[in-house]
Amino acid sequence: MQDPSWQRTLIDRLVADAQPVRRLWRPEIRLLLWLGVVVLGLILPAAEVLRADLSLRLRAPGFLLEEGAMVVGATLLGLAALRAAVPGRDPGRSTVLVALAALVVVGVMLLSQPVHHGWTAETFVDVGMRCLVRSFVWAALPLALLLVALRRGAAVAPWRVGAMAGVAAWGLTFVAVRMCCQTDELLHLGVFHALPLVVGTAATAGLAPLVLGSWHAR
Repeated sequence: MQDPSWQRTLIDRLVADAQPVRRLWRPEIRLLLWLGVVVLGLILPAAEVLRADLSLRLRAPGFLLEEGAMVVGATLLGLAALRAAVPGRDPGRSTVLVALAALVVVGVMLLSQPVHHGWTAETFVDVGMRCLVRSFVWAALPLALLLVALRRGAAVAPWRVGAMAGVAAWGLTFVAVRMCCQTDELLHLGVFHALPLVVGTAATAGLAPLVLGSWHAR
């Protein structure tokens, strides 16, 4: 029969290392706080470079549907990530499905944009680099804040939580950058708007086990 002394030793260590923790707020409350800070953090830089025809674009049903669907998808996945970071808490199957459906709508709307064949390589890159830089710089705040919030939990599947967090942060940044970009063209939007979202989400999911998985060691 196995000597149970190792179990008593383990229990004694766990009891000795135990520290009081503060109960987490509900995911919905934490999401609202995150959204409030993120919206303010994105409005401040975006207000300086808003597209000249934004008032007209906001009257276009297709543009409103695209941006509205992205806000819905990103917000719901942010909520799902906060829920999934609580052990035993279901992120909500319906929440994730609605979010994914909203992202599909965004994809369809982007694919419906016209293709301009008059781009030169230099012009294409020059115009796109502004959007690319904004995408990565502006996403830093929402992503960092959300990862800090998620670290207070204990994500059992950190890569999945990281993927949802990535879409949430980069998705809201997508909307802010879209409001500032003067170009409604498929190749530009695909390379300099949608691709940063995909790459940023993949990178966040890949790094999530390092950022969120340290609770296993603790």
